Parts: sequence; C-alpha cells; structure tokens
Amino acid sequence: MSNGLFILILGLVLHPLLLRAYKILPREKWQIIAAIPTTKAATLDGCWHGTNVTYYGALLASGSLFGAMVFFLLLGALGLPMWGIIGLLLGVMGCSVAAAKLIAMAVEKKRNTFTVGGAAIIGLLSMPPAVAAYNGLASQWDAPPVSLIPVMGALVVAYLLGEGIGRLACLSFGCCYGKPLSELGPKARWLFAPFSTTFHGSTKKISYASGLAGVGVVPIQAITSLLSVNIGLVAMYLFLEGAFRASFLLAALFALGWRILSEYFRADYRGEGKFSAYQRMALAGMGYCLLLSLSVGTGADSQTNLGVGLASLWNPAALLFFQTLWLLLFIYTGVSSVTGAMLTFHVRGEKI
Repeated sequence: MSNGLFILILGLVLHPLLLRAYKILPREKWQIIAAIPTTKAATLDGCWHGTNVTYYGALLASGSLFGAMVFFLLLGALGLPMWGIIGLLLGVMGCSVAAAKLIAMAVEKKRNTFTVGGAAIIGLLSMPPAVAAYNGLASQWDAPPVSLIPVMGALVVAYLLGEGIGRLACLSFGCCYGKPLSELGPKARWLFAPFSTTFHGSTKKISYASGLAGVGVVPIQAITSLLSVNIGLVAMYLFLEGAFRASFLLAALFALGWRILSEYFRADYRGEGKFSAYQRMALAGMGYCLLLSLSVGTGADSQTNLGVGLASLWNPAALLFFQTLWLLLFIYTGVSSVTGAMLTFHVRGEKI
C-alpha cells in the first residue's frame, strides 16, 4: 500500500465519525456511561449514592490510544524494536499524564481538572532525554540508533491525531467551550453561527461553571478536532515520505500556534491574564521547536517502510499493551469526581 493511499483511507474513516460526534456529543445523554452504586443513603430509604463513569474518560482514553498507535506505527516504520518504542512511549506519556493534572492545578487552582496543552509541552521537553537513553541502550543491545528529529516528528504527529479524537471528550463533558455567539462581533457571529454548538444538561461543565447550557457558542472543540486531524494526516504523510523536519515543524507549530489563537475564542477559565499561562507555554514551545529543528540532525539517512510499521502493530505483545493502556487511562480519567448520582432499584413484577 502506498503512503498516499494509506492516508486517504485513514481520512475517509475518521471524518464521518468525527462529523457525527460533533453533532451528538453535546446532548445531555452523552455524558454518563454508567453509574456504580457505592454506599447506601442514610436519609433516603432505598437510595444509593453512586459514582459516575463518563464518556469523557472513554473518549480521552481512545484519543490517547490512537495517538499511541500512530507513534508506534511511525517508529515501527523506522525499524525501531518494540521494546524501544514502548519505552519511549511510556516515558513520555508518564511525564505528560502527570503534568496534565499538576500544571492545571497550578494555573487554574483546581484539583479536578486536566490540561492537554501543558501535557504537550512536557512531552516535547521529555523526549530528547528519552531518545538519548534509548540510543545508549541500543548501542549495548545491538539495536538501531535513531535521530532525534524523526522521533520528535512521530511524537507531534501522534499528538495531533490523538488530540483530534481526544477533543471529543470536551464535547461530551462540556469543557474547553467557546464564547457565546452574542459576545462576538457581527462578522465573527456570521461566520460561526451556522456551525455553533449548543450544550444540554445541568451536569455539563459549561452549565454549572458559566450558565451557558442551551446557548449557542463557538464550536471551538470541533474546530480544534477537525484541524488537528487534517494537519496531522498531512504531517503523517510527510513523515512517511521521509520529510522528517517538515513533518515535525508543521505539526508542532500548528499545535502550539493554534493553542495560542484558539484561546481567544474560548470562554472557560484558563487562569488569570489576557495572555494566559498556557498561551505563554505554547509560545515558548514554538521557539523551542524551531531551535531544536535547527540545532540537531534531521535524520535524512533514515528510511521509512509503512508495511513494517503496520506489521509492528499486529503483534500479540503490542495488542496487549494497547488494551492495558486504554484501560488504565479510562480508569484514571473516566471515574467522575465532579458529578454524583442517586440510584434506586426495584423489582419488575411483570417479569416475574
């Protein structure tokens, strides 16, 4: 299969799913997957307190898994052994997942929140030492070394495509929401009105944090998702064709630049100041990526093989790793700490 045909097929699969998700996920029923009874209510006869399991966690875990599979595919296409790919992936994801919560707590002063932008910055910073560690082990274990820029390119391509799927979680939970159309100027209102998003349900974040349930807002989550997937697919094609520096810069500069621009259309709280801490981090990240691309080798001698990359995915060890990764991420992000449930149970007499 040619690189171009592979990207085309991937795009044809993803786009209908995304467009459908943009329409249905803001509805009230698409927030809670299940409620698990935990303790019996002392004051209400027959009622139980419950813990909610959310689509937010399922979608975020799925986006992260998709990004991990893309990273696995691209590095597999470069010929890296499975142990090296998994090691790089776990090292960077471990730092990023921890940072997603810690940075959000520091900036927003809230415990139960995450930041994808902060996690991305930590991922970019942690990859160079991870590659150095891999190359050190590779020289001892007779494995092929790898240049930094191709790995960084694989990382940001995987991030963009994972972001495209994972941003659907925000539509389900009602977070990272856009400004009401009524707050925009006439031209911007005319531009966004046909595509505006309206959230429903009192447990959506947009409802309890800003009182904007039932109000048309800028569809910033959907725009971010669609742009991320399309730019990610282009960058993925460049990577598979061996244009590693172009792939890295396109994906990284778009992801970070869009973070800066998109915040001007968002209404959720992102810390103090007109130019937020996340925007400052993104601007610094753009400078870091430009400096990195000019100061290290491009890996021009590296060759990609899509068939080898696809074969690396279809491996029992890799499949088990992906299943475990999804489950752990789902448990970590899917058990809601900001919503609760009251449950009652009864016997259906007509079924006896």
